[in-house]
Amino acid sequence: MTETESFWLKDMIVLGQGAPNQISKIGGQQGRCLCLWSDKTGFVRIYPVPYGYVYDWEIINVEVRKPTNDGRENSYVVLNYEPEWKNLSKRIYAQKEVNSRGNKVNKKLKRKEQIALLENLAKSTFSQIRDNGKSFGLIKPKTMKFMLKQNKETSEAQTTLINLDYDIMNQNDFAFLPYLQYECDGPCSSKAPHEQKIVEWGAYQWMRQNPNSEEHCMKLKDNYHIGEENYLHYILIGNIRKYTTTYVVVKLIRFKIEEEQNAD
Repeated sequence: MTETESFWLKDMIVLGQGAPNQISKIGGQQGRCLCLWSDKTGFVRIYPVPYGYVYDWEIINVEVRKPTNDGRENSYVVLNYEPEWKNLSKRIYAQKEVNSRGNKVNKKLKRKEQIALLENLAKSTFSQIRDNGKSFGLIKPKTMKFMLKQNKETSEAQTTLINLDYDIMNQNDFAFLPYLQYECDGPCSSKAPHEQKIVEWGAYQWMRQNPNSEEHCMKLKDNYHIGEENYLHYILIGNIRKYTTTYVVVKLIRFKIEEEQNAD
């Protein structure tokens, strides 16, 4: 297959979305990368995708091609995104199903299916993901600590999950950047806790309400329910293009245990 040949990825579950990036090739408009998964492909990275096309846990189809400057496994570019950016609906779309009321809606995993999938995927530790050269991985943490760091960086390009002449969305406009420190619940070669930057786009949507307030930005810890025993947590990590052994937190997934038990 050549870099210009396209193909379809089908029955892909949307696990997470990275922070938006400004894309110079289409006039600085914002797109994001998606982490997808299916039984057939495993973890897949696709980019760029406009906001609002698909949402987490939906099951989608997407037409892609290989990138010209990204050698990470299972990383693909949405076909013809440049000329078709204002309407990519024929390249990426959610599958449909009929709900209990007889209405056609986007197909997505139910809550129990989400948790079952995560429990099945969260079998690796960070060192196993890194040492095996995996582009994505899902970790069930033993301990977690949320922290903010003063933003002293002048360029964020090295921490983006994608790179197509991209600049990270406004992260330099924030006085603080969110980080997660965690220990793996399993055999990990690292003796020290892992510390990784959070690039989940929802985190920056929250912080942008008051980006210079440390008190406001620290409320992300409460939003993530870190340290609360009645919550399950899973950490979705992905590596970055220029430094493939460096990983960031794409999404911190959480579920309230009590709600799951009450649903039984």
